[in-house]
Amino acid sequence: MINIDRSLMITDLPTLEAKDSKGKFLFSLERVLGQIASTSGSNPGGLDAIKLYQRLFDTNNTKAGGFISDGQHCDDEKDANGRPVLNGFPIECPRQEGALADLSKHHPFCDGPGCDPYTPIAIANRFDLAPANGQNCGQYRIIFAKGVQQSPLATAGNQILLNRNLLIFEAILPNPKPASGLKGCSKVAEFWAGLTNMHNPAQRAEELERFFFKGASGLPAALRWEHFTGEVDPYTDEALSGQIRSNQFLNDAAAGGLGQAWQLREYHLRRSCNGNSKKQNCKPEVRMVPTQVNPDSSLFNDSNTSPRAISFRNPNNAKSFISQVPALALEDPNLFNMNRLGKEFNSGQSTSQPSLLPGGPPVANDTNYNFVFNASGAFAAKIQAKLTAIGSSLTPTEIVRRAQSQACGGCHELATSTAPIFGGVANAEQLGGGIVWPDVAPGPEVAPGVRPLAFTQVSDSVLVPTAIGVTCNTACTAEPATCQCAWAVSPALATAFLPFRRDYLTNYLQSLPGKGGPQGRGDDDGDHELF
Repeated sequence: MINIDRSLMITDLPTLEAKDSKGKFLFSLERVLGQIASTSGSNPGGLDAIKLYQRLFDTNNTKAGGFISDGQHCDDEKDANGRPVLNGFPIECPRQEGALADLSKHHPFCDGPGCDPYTPIAIANRFDLAPANGQNCGQYRIIFAKGVQQSPLATAGNQILLNRNLLIFEAILPNPKPASGLKGCSKVAEFWAGLTNMHNPAQRAEELERFFFKGASGLPAALRWEHFTGEVDPYTDEALSGQIRSNQFLNDAAAGGLGQAWQLREYHLRRSCNGNSKKQNCKPEVRMVPTQVNPDSSLFNDSNTSPRAISFRNPNNAKSFISQVPALALEDPNLFNMNRLGKEFNSGQSTSQPSLLPGGPPVANDTNYNFVFNASGAFAAKIQAKLTAIGSSLTPTEIVRRAQSQACGGCHELATSTAPIFGGVANAEQLGGGIVWPDVAPGPEVAPGVRPLAFTQVSDSVLVPTAIGVTCNTACTAEPATCQCAWAVSPALATAFLPFRRDYLTNYLQSLPGKGGPQGRGDDDGDHELF
């Protein structure tokens, strides 16, 4: 049987903190960024790891407050009233995460004063996201968590309640044999399944390093610039390239004070080139983009009568929310989705903590669908008509709750049992048909012995022993190669989503010898952003 901890969600310290023969970490943030930058096609000396990091977070600054004159900034696009927007929807601008672009105070590759060192907390295999037509072979992710002066590893879990940040690299791997459809991805599946039989974490780390940085089994390295462009096939709507996402909660008095909500944002890497094919000048670009499959909550509000809101709620629009009801009504939480929703509806951000203070009123409702939806309104009636047409016993409220679970802010908080604490609504996790959306991972202590389940699917705060008698303290993490501990995963991953992915990978491999053909993710299968 495929081992989840080796082949699907790798969070153990001996693997993540493995070193090469020169004593350098295989999966450091500096190396990941450097690898991507080196494949950007920029002129020699044009981009490196630290410059790429700086460009990512400078997008959270205004142009006037930014550090890079030729980079994107959050106020580049404004509405008629001069307010910053992205995809036409309001965004918080600036964000305190813009301070991370100030390398004199927030350097990510050092320890001590002026440093924000990162720790890898997970490597994730999302072969289950490969589409049925085999246009790509799934997503492969590395997740990093930020510390302050010391990394989360050094402190045996992030003890900081505020001033946190996660950075997720989500590479989409192209199909090496696209003419073979999903069968062309067999070497990818076999690679990940093969990790199960490797009992030595150092050996698994070497194989994963080869997969991400060099390329394994004739495949390209996963960490390449072109694997993070966000490109989508205009004819099939399938993703051809991945993205970088940030899970942002920087509350730093030195960076503007406290009082900003936990928020998720998305970034694509692009190139602009000029000159002929023999002598091109290429400029790499980092673009903050709308969060995919995250419609803005204002569209769920009946009082919004803008053309875009009307289009969103139009039953005759093939890309409207109503068109997604059959996919949202599927009986398996691993499969229901709203993937074919029009991209014109995506918000520029996804706030998973709309209430700045626990129990307070929502103040940033860009993804708080349950809060703005009127169960007795005209929009609800249109949803009910579609449910009736497909013979579903679900209610419009349950459909909207399911939509909430698919958005970044919902998956990370607003669709869970703790949603009311942070500005969501009660019973948001009750999705109908006996389905209850599971909770996220434990965070830092807010009181002795109290760790809220909030905001992340892999904890940057809690380590769990992988062997009897092990204590996951700083004495252990000081020697990570022998520290038998792993970063805790959420109940959502442990009880629902990882077992599904294990079974999916198993079934795919068993289908290869000619037992009916591999079954990929179809148009009506899930693609929510759980790690």
